Amino acid sequence: MVNNNEQSRNSNRYDGNNRNDVNCSYNGGNDENKKTEAEVEFESLGFNTKWITEGATTEMVEFADKAGKFMANNNLTSSKIRSIYGEVKRIQMKGFEEGRTEFYLLKPKVAYTVGREKLSNKNHMQGLLLFKLIFDACFEHVADEATYKNFCNLMEAILAYHKAYVKKDN
Repeated sequence: MVNNNEQSRNSNRYDGNNRNDVNCSYNGGNDENKKTEAEVEFESLGFNTKWITEGATTEMVEFADKAGKFMANNNLTSSKIRSIYGEVKRIQMKGFEEGRTEFYLLKPKVAYTVGREKLSNKNHMQGLLLFKLIFDACFEHVADEATYKNFCNLMEAILAYHKAYVKKDN
């Protein structure tokens, strides 16, 4: 039997489908039902949860390449994601079990980063939005040391490709 508190927690859980969530998308003031460039790109890339639950594949590497390129071409600078990636690596060094709380707190940190960017640079944030969409999709499947390692591998691959594609002035 599920108690009322647990039902309430589960009904409020972000499932990636809430188009009105202020932290999940920004469509530049366009029609609320219109998807952002980042959302369209995320869907076309074909994220596969098995990359987190089971491990890397050649398809994951192709996904990382395309995602990193989109992010670089859409004004995501290394400085915007450096603190998040730094925390991901710190947790990896500690071990997931010891760093579990810090991992859970990364989700609001990513949302804050997107929100801050919305205020300062509304027209140039599609790369950051794609990062958030990928992060949120992965987040739901990280449950232990093995899945956290797979998450780190995907993030590292995306950021490596991003670095390869980013213009010198970023």
